[in-house]
Amino acid sequence: MDFRQLRNLVFVARYASFGVAAEKLNVTQPALSKSIRTLEQSTGVRLLDRGPWGVRPTDFGVRLIEYGEAILALSDEAQDELEALRGAQRGRLRVGGIATMVRTLLPEASRRFLARHPAVNLTLNEELSQALQNQLLNGMIDIALMSRPRSFPDEELEYRDLLQVPIRIVADRNHPLAARDNISLAELTEWLWIIPARPDPDRTALDGLFAAAGLPLPNAICETTSSTFQVSMQTGSPWLSYLSSASASFGGPQGKIVPLRLNVPTWNRSIGIVHRRHRVHRPLLASFIRELDQLAQEMNAAAQG
Repeated sequence: MDFRQLRNLVFVARYASFGVAAEKLNVTQPALSKSIRTLEQSTGVRLLDRGPWGVRPTDFGVRLIEYGEAILALSDEAQDELEALRGAQRGRLRVGGIATMVRTLLPEASRRFLARHPAVNLTLNEELSQALQNQLLNGMIDIALMSRPRSFPDEELEYRDLLQVPIRIVADRNHPLAARDNISLAELTEWLWIIPARPDPDRTALDGLFAAAGLPLPNAICETTSSTFQVSMQTGSPWLSYLSSASASFGGPQGKIVPLRLNVPTWNRSIGIVHRRHRVHRPLLASFIRELDQLAQEMNAAAQG
C-alpha cells in the first residue's frame, strides 16, 4: 500500500461515496475505484462494502482507516513543521473541547492565539470527552480540553490537569426546592433526575455523594449526555440534574435553571489538556498550550480574589 491509496480509502469512507470522494480528491471515479481495488488486493481483505445505502467500511476497513487518518494528520503536521522552520506563520491547529470549555476558556484562548498567529487555520470541535479522546487517537484533532476518561491510553496520549470546575445540583426556577436554603441530600432522593448514564465521571461523582451519606442513589427518569437536551427537558419540570458553575443555562434573574442551595458541598470536575505524545516539538501546539495555561491562571486568580 502507498500513501495515495490510504488517502483515497479515508476519503471514500469519510463521504460514504466514490463520487463525492473523487470530486474532493480531484480524480476520476474509475481511477479512485481502481486505487481501492489495488489496495484490497495488496492487503488481501475486502475494505469496503458497496450497496444501495452507499459505501461502508468492513471491520478490516475500519481498522485501516484509523491508521490512514493518523498518517494523514502526521503528514499535515510535518508540512506545518517545515513551514515553521522556514519562518512561515501559517499552519493549521485543530482543537476540541467539552461544552463547558467551549463556552468559557476556549474562546478567549483562541482569540489570544490568533492575535499572535493571524494566518493560522484554527478549527474547533465540541464533543464529549470520550469522543474527543477517539479523535485525538485517530489524528482528527491536535489538542483537547476534556475530562480524563476512566480508560485512558497513557502510552499514546498525554494528559495534564488544567482547571477544577465546580458542579452544582440544579432545578427549574419554579421547582419547590428552588427558593429553599440549607437543602439536605436526603430531600433530593424524593425527585427523579435527568443525568448521563454510568460510568460517566460526573454521574459516578453524583452517586458517590449519595452513597457516602448512606442514601439511595439518584434515580434517572431520562439519561442523556447532552446538556442542551438536559436543560430543555428540565425546564418547567420537577426533575433534578447538575451543571457546571460556568454553564450559560443558569445565573441571573432570567435563568430558567437555578442551582440549589445545599447544606453539603458537591464536587469539582477536573478538566485537562490532552494531546498525542510527540517526538517532535510543534511550535503552534506549544503556543496554544501557553495561552491555555495563562488564561487558566487568570481564571483561578479571579476566583480566589
